[in-house]
Amino acid sequence: DNLSKKENISKLDKKIKHLIYNAIPNKYKYPKKKKKKEKKIIISLLLITFSLTYDRNAAVAYAHKHAQNINHKCGSGRWSCTPYGYFGNERCNYPADGGDCANFVSQCVLAGGHKPLKGGHCRGIPCGKEEIGALRLGLCLSQTMGWKRQCGYRLNPPSWIQKGDVLIYHAGSCDSGNAHATFVTVAGNNAKISAHSPDMKDNTYTFLANSKPYYEWLHFQG
Repeated sequence: DNLSKKENISKLDKKIKHLIYNAIPNKYKYPKKKKKKEKKIIISLLLITFSLTYDRNAAVAYAHKHAQNINHKCGSGRWSCTPYGYFGNERCNYPADGGDCANFVSQCVLAGGHKPLKGGHCRGIPCGKEEIGALRLGLCLSQTMGWKRQCGYRLNPPSWIQKGDVLIYHAGSCDSGNAHATFVTVAGNNAKISAHSPDMKDNTYTFLANSKPYYEWLHFQG
């Protein structure tokens, strides 16, 4: 079933790229020799734009599926990519190691088709594409990946927050390392989040209002 799904996605990907190519004016597709470089640049930019599409529905579906059912093979070791590592202590009988919150949020974002969280503030650990620290994840998304950011004391959900975005809670200030990362699964004034460590699905976003009252809202702008 998974193989057939991948084949269908691959076919759809080829069809969309074909449609994009056909939409390019002929003067760019069939230029004189001195225009070949410009043609390649235009086509590359169009295809790159397509490849950066973020599927919020797919990201939320992943969050709902794995909020209380981790995507990791217990017994393989917390750093083992099976297909992801796991850093919580709620499952697998692993000892506590900082929690799995940012790792889970990274997986959700990646499930939506986001590019790997690697480079700059994004460490890409342990499997080459995740950021497993909550404070670091905020820096990764806002400063390296270009996500829109707004943070404040018990800040209500900004109007531009959508499902598939991220909410990080901080204890003492918006820069506090005592932080917890969650994934927005329902948007609006009564936004809801899903998370690991502790595991939760569609919980109210105000659940940490007393212990971590600084809310850092992050929005994908692609």
